[in-house]
Amino acid sequence: MTDFRLESLTHFLEQLAVRSPAPGGGASAGVTVALAAAQAEMVVAWTKPEQPETIEHLQHVRNQALDLAVRDANAYRRWSELQKERPAGDPELQSATENILQIPATLATLSLELLRECVRLAPKTNPRLGSDLGIAGQLAAAGVPAAGWNTKANLHLVQPEDREGMQQVMSQQESEAQSLLTQLNDFLSA
Repeated sequence: MTDFRLESLTHFLEQLAVRSPAPGGGASAGVTVALAAAQAEMVVAWTKPEQPETIEHLQHVRNQALDLAVRDANAYRRWSELQKERPAGDPELQSATENILQIPATLATLSLELLRECVRLAPKTNPRLGSDLGIAGQLAAAGVPAAGWNTKANLHLVQPEDREGMQQVMSQQESEAQSLLTQLNDFLSA
């Protein structure tokens, strides 16, 4: 089990760059959303009056995103091992397959939650930090299609009758992310 939360960014990037099944795109997406939360947290830290409950919420989002990044890397590594040695109907392999589909779905939802928070914060934070909040929003928005790419890469593992529903959810999430990002950009550019 790899827990790159305890290692340097340089080490994580080195792990990401090698020819290995994990960490991969899911871990990158999770780290991106964690960066977005930390960036938003910094904006709130510079804002008066103080907003300790918002900072606490953003810390929670950051920790969730990092947890999902680590879980994704470990889940994909486990699935990769199991699919080589187990038959298609094996319960443990099925559970591992469900896990590699559930984690990016959770990350996409978390990304949208963070992006909504960035939009909510825009009129309430220090206007001198608009670029920082814009960057937080952009990174949060990137988490939605990034998580979607991980799901799309594994759609062949989903029962045919469930694929369309998953694709619709991803499409709706990506559309909402674009709309929220436009709102944030419009406010910050005014």
